[in-house]
Amino acid sequence: MSENDTRAELFAALLALAKVVPEMRGGQLMAAVGELCADLHGRGLWDAADAELLEAVWQFRRTFQAATEEKQSGVVSLTNGIGSGNDSRPL
Repeated sequence: MSENDTRAELFAALLALAKVVPEMRGGQLMAAVGELCADLHGRGLWDAADAELLEAVWQFRRTFQAATEEKQSGVVSLTNGIGSGNDSRPL
């Protein structure tokens, strides 16, 4: 895949992600993806290659959708600090 193709795919993936997470503003979304990219590749928004950012967008989307599905099904991960779902605090 050429650099131009990768860049076009990156922008398409960002647009699709923005539709999945409409409550996040564009800057917030970019910052979150940049932080994830830094975690994955050691390079954030400024230094990452388009392919690395694209991978971060995909990972962010998968993680967000999995968390959303868990929340909708009533299953709460023990890693989020809430426990087994018996906690009276709202999710």
